[in-house]
Amino acid sequence: LPSLAMRIFKAHYLPKDTIYQILGKVESDIREAYTGGAVDVYIPHNGAFNNFFTQSRYKLYYYDCNSMYPAVMSMMPLPVGKPIAFEGDIRKVEADNAYGFFYCKISCPTHLHAPILQQRVKTESGIRTIAGVGTWEGWVFSEEMYNAERFGYTFEIIRGYKFNKKVIFKEYVEKMYELRKSYPKSHPLNLIAKLLMNSLYGKFGMKAESTVVEIYDKTNAHDLIYLNYKKDTLSERVQDFYPIDDRFIILLKNVHQFSYNEDLDLYHGIDVSIPIAAAVTGG
Repeated sequence: LPSLAMRIFKAHYLPKDTIYQILGKVESDIREAYTGGAVDVYIPHNGAFNNFFTQSRYKLYYYDCNSMYPAVMSMMPLPVGKPIAFEGDIRKVEADNAYGFFYCKISCPTHLHAPILQQRVKTESGIRTIAGVGTWEGWVFSEEMYNAERFGYTFEIIRGYKFNKKVIFKEYVEKMYELRKSYPKSHPLNLIAKLLMNSLYGKFGMKAESTVVEIYDKTNAHDLIYLNYKKDTLSERVQDFYPIDDRFIILLKNVHQFSYNEDLDLYHGIDVSIPIAAAVTGG
């Protein structure tokens, strides 16, 4: 469904010269700002802990956001055009209008009860995403930065990538939302429209890597020759290799092929644009 959503969007709704495929260092830098949506878990109570003897109660409320990512996509301007790299504090030139992804020295007040900016931290159990206090350096989406400043965060911008911004998903999201509402929840098209509406954003955030699984027969001489060729010539792409019964299983890193159009200054390959995904989750 994410692939189908992308095809529908590109065929009918994609404005010209807006979303660029970004590769290499620019892509890897901006991906550092893509930490996903924040999920906080709280233990609610209605006053019984504080009023044990009186047993007084307060009414509790809970709120559910309706299609949060599609709502951001339909209303919020998102990064478009080619990124422009810069060094230093761009706000000295563009005041508070600078838009893009910035590498900053970030300080969060230690008294903040619920920090809002996420970062990836390497632990003994692997990479973990946390929202902590203190000072660190990292990449951040400009709109998250401006919002965090309201809570006492400070930022020293060191370098970054500037983008133009534009609302580009409004028609697509509204079409899928209206399609969903035109069918009852029990109807399959209601679910299909919901998934098409929710799946498009994630397609932009996919990594330009995947894994290929190949199986070879130990008893087949041709398979063994081809297997040895793969092991000798593509060793840097081999992720794992092991036998099962009379078969050899090999896992290869799949390297997508990109073409570059010099006249248009564009890459063509898979449908990935990490600035879009990072801005949607940061919005």
